Formats: sequence, structure tokens, C-alpha cells
Amino acid sequence: MSSFEKSLLEDWKVEKELLDVAFTHPNQTNEHSENENFERLEYLGDAVLSLLTAEWLYENIDEDVGILSMLRSLLVQTNTLADIGNDLGLKKHLITTPKYKITKTDIEDCLEAIFGAVYQSTNIEKTKEFYYFLFKQRLEHFKKEISTEKGKKKILKQTVCEHNPINQLQEYFQKKGLDLPVYSLEKKKGKEHDPIYFILCKVVIDGTEISTIGKGRNRKSARKNAAEKILKKIGKI
Repeated sequence: MSSFEKSLLEDWKVEKELLDVAFTHPNQTNEHSENENFERLEYLGDAVLSLLTAEWLYENIDEDVGILSMLRSLLVQTNTLADIGNDLGLKKHLITTPKYKITKTDIEDCLEAIFGAVYQSTNIEKTKEFYYFLFKQRLEHFKKEISTEKGKKKILKQTVCEHNPINQLQEYFQKKGLDLPVYSLEKKKGKEHDPIYFILCKVVIDGTEISTIGKGRNRKSARKNAAEKILKKIGKI
């Protein structure tokens, strides 16, 4: 057992069963269907991370909601989470099929799943401690940067480069007071160690249903592709 695993179990009180799930890639359970993979925990952890980041921004950054949303997207983007995950050595903990090449998104998903496992095993306060433990240095640097006009412009420029169509689509429907987009798995093709996912995204605007199908090497990238297609259809890109 690595020092990181030991810390999660002993210091952060993560249940062993949940930790095993957090490290299990979906392609592993394709071949061993009796096992659970990290997708459900990743879904939960993604929401927890978004909440904790939003709370920190609310308490530390005096900007309007539009800018706060952009900053939150930057703090929880794939590159940020993958960098933290790589610092923690998550790649060597991920359980996948032998020939599978681990991507940045896989590292991101695994870290989100770990947050889901911490939250499920403990409570929001303990998860907040874990969040600050991992993000403290980045958050302090972020706060220092945005306190100057030059640093603020630099950070906002980065948010323009960071494109997350899932968040963009959700925020659009929230502002309009409409039902949120619904995603579902249509099919999966390819080899078990290198599958292609096809995700359906469905929305309703003024009584008219609009749907698209996105594809990607994992469910998240397929959802992003589907959301981006919806945004194009409704003229928001």
C-alpha cells in the first residue's frame, strides 16, 4: 500500500471499498462486470468540487457572478485536476485493462471520484479540509494574482481559452429557467481497452426537443462533444 492510499484511509477516513471503486476505470468493469467503477463517485465528486470551489470564490473574490463562474471553471478544469492528480501519482493507482493508455481526463475523473469517496465516507466539512489540503497552494497563488489588475487580466484571458461546453450549456438553461440538459449513453463501440462512447444530449426549448450525439474515448469527453453540438444548434457558439 502506498503512502497516499494509507493517508486516504487513515487521515481522511475513506472507506476501503469506496477507495477501491475510486481507482477502478470503467474499461476494467467492462471485462469484469461484477466490479463497480468510478463513474458514479466521479459524478458526485465533480459536484462537491464545484461547490467547494464556488464557496471559496464567494468568500475570497469580490467579483460579479459571471466572472466567478469563469474563475470556477478555470480552477476545476481538466488541466488543473490532472496536474494535481499527477502530483499525487494517481496514474499508478488506476486499475485499467493492460493495453489502455491513461489520459488527462482519466486522472481528472479519478481525482473527482476520490473527492466523492471522501464525502461519502465522512461529511462536507472533512471534504473541505481535504480540498484545502490539495488546493491550498493554488488557491493562494490565484488570490494573489487576481488582486492586481495585470494578474486579473491574465487569469481572465485563461478562462477564455478554457472551453467547457457542459458547464456553458447548463448555465444557459439555468439562466433561462428551463429544464437542464439530459445525457444518456447511446452505445459503445470498439475494443474493450480502447472504446468509443456515444452520448445523447437532449434539451427542450419552447416545447421543441433538440438532441445531438457526441462521441469520445470516455463518457465525459463524449458528453462535452454532445453539449458543444447543442450549443452550435441553438446559436451559442
